[in-house]
Amino acid sequence: MVLACAGFGLARSDGARHLLSRLSATQALASGANGFFAARPIGPWLQPGGTIEATSFYDTGELKRTLERLVDFERINAGVTRLSVGAVNVRTGNFVHFDNTTHSIRPEHVMASAALPPGFPAVEIEGEYYWDGGVVSNTPLQWVVDDEPRRDTLAFQVDLWSARGEFPRNMLEVMTREKEIRYSSRTRAGTDRFKHFQKLRCALAALLEKLPEDLRHCPEAKLLSAVADRKVYNIVHLIYRAKNYEGHSKDYEFSRLSMVEHWRAGYHDARRTLHHPVVLKRPGNHEGVFTFDLAADGRE
Repeated sequence: MVLACAGFGLARSDGARHLLSRLSATQALASGANGFFAARPIGPWLQPGGTIEATSFYDTGELKRTLERLVDFERINAGVTRLSVGAVNVRTGNFVHFDNTTHSIRPEHVMASAALPPGFPAVEIEGEYYWDGGVVSNTPLQWVVDDEPRRDTLAFQVDLWSARGEFPRNMLEVMTREKEIRYSSRTRAGTDRFKHFQKLRCALAALLEKLPEDLRHCPEAKLLSAVADRKVYNIVHLIYRAKNYEGHSKDYEFSRLSMVEHWRAGYHDARRTLHHPVVLKRPGNHEGVFTFDLAADGRE
């Protein structure tokens, strides 16, 4: 906390900011992040096999207390605003969405969606253990676009990692670049797959409309009509573009200074994106999907 407060006055250059970021990251690795996670006093290698302490480096009990203190779960479960969080079942490897239309959301569901191994332990929910859904899919677009009934959709995908980057010059930059490619490639692949599938849906809808009346009611046509779709989708990518001083620790370095910078970046990128009228324009292409990506850093 002292480092974070001091950082606002000291971070006048990339060099100074890089030093503050490294100090904060080292502090997080050694002891954890206040209100979020804490380093185990005894490492997992020295814990008895089969215990939850033997499966992670940090304890997230503080996160549960923070969620209980700050989040109104009764309001979430009232269903005014829909909330879905993704996790993967450690035993089966299956992706699961906990949704307030089908589940009563508790702190454990949110914790499971952030339980990235081996740093954080799996979270038990109704006798099963779950890890962060990012193990399978970092931005599960399919959950949004496959929701029934289908409707014209404006979706925002927020990604901490950018697919584009410079060739690494040292091992720390190799670690950073590897994370960027690993996580961002899933976002890109999921979007491309959806665009291709939606193109087929639109083509199928057009084809079914051309069928003679007697064929439109045959079993095969009825089956295909359930898949055919003329709904349109605007998918906006808000991709965080790291500063020069940031490195591989940005997925666990949660100092106040870094978080304020990330919030500010997201705010300016969202405003800049929405200033483009095309973002809200109904797609007129064959697949009925329009994707928008900030090609340049739009922060002020």
